[in-house]
Amino acid sequence: MPPSAVVVGAGVLGSALADRLARSSWDVQHVEQYAPGHVRSGSGDESRLIRAAHGADAMHARMSRRALELWRELDPRLVCPSGVAWFARRPDGWEADAERVLTSLGIPNERVDPTELFPSVRTDDLAFTLLEPEAGLLRARDGVRALADRAVQAGAERIVAVARPDGERVVLDDGRVLEADHVIWACGAWMARLFGDVLDLRITHQDVYYFGVPGRWAAPGVPGWVDFDGAVYGMGDLDGRGVKVGPDQEGPAIGSLDAERRADPTLERTARAYLGHRFPGIADAPLVGSRVCQYEMTPDEHFVVAPHPAFSDGRVWLVGGGSGHAFKHGPALAERLERWILASEAPEPAFGLGPERHHDVQLRTGGSPLSGSGEPSG
Repeated sequence: MPPSAVVVGAGVLGSALADRLARSSWDVQHVEQYAPGHVRSGSGDESRLIRAAHGADAMHARMSRRALELWRELDPRLVCPSGVAWFARRPDGWEADAERVLTSLGIPNERVDPTELFPSVRTDDLAFTLLEPEAGLLRARDGVRALADRAVQAGAERIVAVARPDGERVVLDDGRVLEADHVIWACGAWMARLFGDVLDLRITHQDVYYFGVPGRWAAPGVPGWVDFDGAVYGMGDLDGRGVKVGPDQEGPAIGSLDAERRADPTLERTARAYLGHRFPGIADAPLVGSRVCQYEMTPDEHFVVAPHPAFSDGRVWLVGGGSGHAFKHGPALAERLERWILASEAPEPAFGLGPERHHDVQLRTGGSPLSGSGEPSG
């Protein structure tokens, strides 16, 4: 008999795992209360950056590089080959660490003149710009749907229902009870509600904004970009949605997952101020759209991928804490998780629930807030 699994959640982590297990001949039931890639999930925006640079962290760099390969195998059209540029404000900061790690791993990177990448760009506050030419932009929502659909094609049963844990079982709102060799809970921000007794998650409000720009700002001609110390990221105009700007400091807490999703006017001003600061040629570009994302943040920004501590047999696993990084790693993390579930490989301690977790590498942009002048502080 093949092993069996119930995977709860059809965001990027749950869908990647359901796809991986179904294609490995597992008997999979994939449960989601809405639809894969729905707008209220952390997987709800249309696009994400996918890049290997993670500062001094080689493990995440390798995993993201593998995920990029797997996204392209799923469907090459999911990845826009734009490259990703890093605006380094210090000569020896996060980007210099990333440059050393990428080079040691054989992942292409180079220092470039940003004026050759962007139609308009301010550079007087930059020490250098690092380009990952093989990185790009991921059509994220389409990617989640493609993973979930491929899981079904490989034999997974998709179940639309609200689920709650009952020991090692999954109870659905229609009264059904699901049991399997393994139960994996990968339900994004809802993890805090279901497993708050063992998980330390903060659910935060993170907005992105789209600005209408001339055609010369289209991706892949214009790359994605990250200003790590400025705590802002974005990308060129992908699929006609406009230039995307995402303020990336940790946002306010989301009190209710059922609340209305309204973009924060303060964050909109932050995005507008950065647009004018970094790309003066489009400082007055009209706002044409916004999206409210919710992040499930762990204290150290690492994933949670671990057996539930109440069950010593490893039959129940908790998978979450995406902290804004799940798309960069999802398919590759699913590969590793299958081995961890089968006990053919020891789980990664950094993703556990115990004291082995470490806080020595910063993965999210933690940069300076905007100054009172309306420009990013240097």
